[in-house]
Amino acid sequence: MTTLLVFVGTILVLIGVHEGGHFLAAKLLGIAVEEFALGFGPPLWTRKRGETRYSVRAFPLGGFVRLAGEAEAATDVPFERTYYGQPAWKRFVLSVCGPVANVVLAVAVVMGAILGIGLPRPQVAGLVPGRPAAEVFAVGDVILTVGGRSAWATEDVGAAIRALAPEPVTFGIRRGAERLEVTVVPVFAEDDGRYLVGAYFLPQLILAQVEEVTAGGAWIRAGFLPGDRIAFACGDEIRSFFDLYARWLDGCRVATVDRGGVRLELPLPDSAERLFVDASFRTLPPIYERPPVGEGVALSLKEIGRAMVGFAAAIRGLLTRSIPAGEAVTGPVGIATVLGQGVRAGPLVLLLLVALISLNLALFNLIPFPALDGARMAFALYEMVARRKVSPRVEVAVHAAGFAILFGLLLLITFQDLRRLLG
Repeated sequence: MTTLLVFVGTILVLIGVHEGGHFLAAKLLGIAVEEFALGFGPPLWTRKRGETRYSVRAFPLGGFVRLAGEAEAATDVPFERTYYGQPAWKRFVLSVCGPVANVVLAVAVVMGAILGIGLPRPQVAGLVPGRPAAEVFAVGDVILTVGGRSAWATEDVGAAIRALAPEPVTFGIRRGAERLEVTVVPVFAEDDGRYLVGAYFLPQLILAQVEEVTAGGAWIRAGFLPGDRIAFACGDEIRSFFDLYARWLDGCRVATVDRGGVRLELPLPDSAERLFVDASFRTLPPIYERPPVGEGVALSLKEIGRAMVGFAAAIRGLLTRSIPAGEAVTGPVGIATVLGQGVRAGPLVLLLLVALISLNLALFNLIPFPALDGARMAFALYEMVARRKVSPRVEVAVHAAGFAILFGLLLLITFQDLRRLLG
């Protein structure tokens, strides 16, 4: 029920903001708005103020702003205040304002989340025996800076190491209540083809304590039970799951387990895949910290930029067929599933997902496909460049055909999402 409420609330807010962008632009440009609606289908609530009717409709999966004369229907509004009575530049501005409103919302949500909740600091989640990091780090160290620059994401740590290698890398860390500076000299790993310090950096610690085991899986067949704490592996002390994984990669296949004060020797799974999927381990909460305002704004814009690049890459992958359509496109069911995962992951992840969906809605609407804002912008642009106006009847027919195609695609995508979910 929580997921359903979050989904419906998110859709209504995102559509409301999108249509609100068109609505405000129309009012400012002097275009008459006949109806502002949230949802499709029969109206559940309506109220008329001035020349505009406001309504909430039965199916909360969309919305619309009906402008005077937009569908060439009869209207009492003077022609100069109708949609097709406007110069092309006004119709262009009107069309772009919906996507712009969603971009503004996405930026505001990301900034609010980062500045209000904070970001999880990267931590030392595991150490590789014999590598430089094992001599200076301890599992649980919080990484504050790398090479004198703030570190707010695990990729920041890896990127800074690669940028500074093979020179020594200075880390600002917090160990308990103490702030320290440590220096590590990266070594070149032939197997990986890059410089490494020999530590796993993650936003939260995964302890080497079994929480659940999959029935019939490799861990339970080896004798592991929920609550078991892995204390040693081949004689080396284990402080986290990634400590165990590092020793597993070195060939260790025997663990010493503490089970209620009793020590047991148990074999480890032989398959790396089974090591990760046949059991879950106790995880400590991330350590959230709020960045300074200036840094928070920069991080927010960086996240928005990454999302835009990801959207462009997905579109390019669809066009070149390097990404299957089922992996790059999702419908209401898929969105609801993702939001449900966000609810379980916590408020920061949920808000970032809402911002991502808002941004994707904006960018999707900018595609010049009939019925989308991008196509309306294209018609207006054509008129400005060619100085020839497309017949409103032709434009209305094109958008109607596009809407039918999009609705059919929505049904197909929803069917695919349900099949994946239930299969």
